[in-house]
Amino acid sequence: MLIELILNGLIIGCIYALIAVGLTLIFGVMRIINMCHGDLVMLGMYASIILYEKYSILPYFSAILLQPFFLLLGALIYKLIDHIPLKQREMNSLILTLGVSFVISTSVMLIFSADYRTVTLPFSQEVLQLGVIRIGYPYVISSAFSIVIIVLFYYLIMRTKIGRAIRAVASDPETASTLGIDIKKISFLTYSIGVSLASIAGCIISPILYAYPFVGGIFIIKAFVIVVLGGMGSIHGAFLGALLLGVGESLIIPYFEHSMKDLFAFILFILFLLFKPTGIFGGKSRV
Repeated sequence: MLIELILNGLIIGCIYALIAVGLTLIFGVMRIINMCHGDLVMLGMYASIILYEKYSILPYFSAILLQPFFLLLGALIYKLIDHIPLKQREMNSLILTLGVSFVISTSVMLIFSADYRTVTLPFSQEVLQLGVIRIGYPYVISSAFSIVIIVLFYYLIMRTKIGRAIRAVASDPETASTLGIDIKKISFLTYSIGVSLASIAGCIISPILYAYPFVGGIFIIKAFVIVVLGGMGSIHGAFLGALLLGVGESLIIPYFEHSMKDLFAFILFILFLLFKPTGIFGGKSRV
């Protein structure tokens, strides 16, 4: 039982990580508090649900097919943020993206109503049996997809020329600029990657979680908790923080009401702010 709970927590943690690394990348490079990040996840969920209902396209394929749309949406949001002076970016970006979040969630509610929706796949009720451990196939596939995307993302950031430029801008924008790195292009690329990761996460979790217009609020809260747990701007910390949150939520479910699962994120958040506010990596690592 304990092993099954931990394994389920790690699976959910991998999906949380996909949401959180995009948010921490945007903050680490651009110093933008992206309050609409959760709503981009929500849009990914709704878009994959529509494609499945109308054209029977599996959400895992929708995650790829929808990228042009989300990259365009990300570009539009970035253009709004780009007008904010650098010295005022953190607070003003919070206010602006909070407004974007409200517009997105309200528009979705007007179009689709507040009903809960999900993707019911042909294998939704099937489980993978590993001895006494039982895990639903949608959870296994979604977590595997998340790991693949995170590995590709890590390779991009750590092993490519673009990734080195992104890390340079995150570490010291002024020095990076003197070395010939185009800060605006890197910032735009960074925001696009963050939006892409959020939309992919939304698509692959649509078969395992319910979508409704304001579910983005839950995702952004958990993503911020994970970012704080790992240390602001640390990708490695965000991944470890996501696994910690996923396992913690999984372990408390048998002993408390299911609603306590979301409360656990707040409790963990408060404990870290009180006893280790710099996060797992002590605030030493940024992107």
